[in-house]
Amino acid sequence: MTNAQKKIKRILVKNVKDYRGKLGLTQEQAAEKAGITYKYWQRLEMTSQADLPSLQVLFKIAKALKTTPSKLLNY
Repeated sequence: MTNAQKKIKRILVKNVKDYRGKLGLTQEQAAEKAGITYKYWQRLEMTSQADLPSLQVLFKIAKALKTTPSKLLNY
């Protein structure tokens, strides 16, 4: 993973956690709303995991968190 990808991952993790927290959702609830597995959501919120979501999944996550993909990636 490049430094740029690591930075994007850190920003994404922080924003996903913040938006999920504001909605009072557990990881499991958020994953269900996004139509992805709970295990994948867990990995998504871990900066130690190198994987970044596809654009399609990013849009699902944003919709579940009642925001936009650009806000999830905004520093």
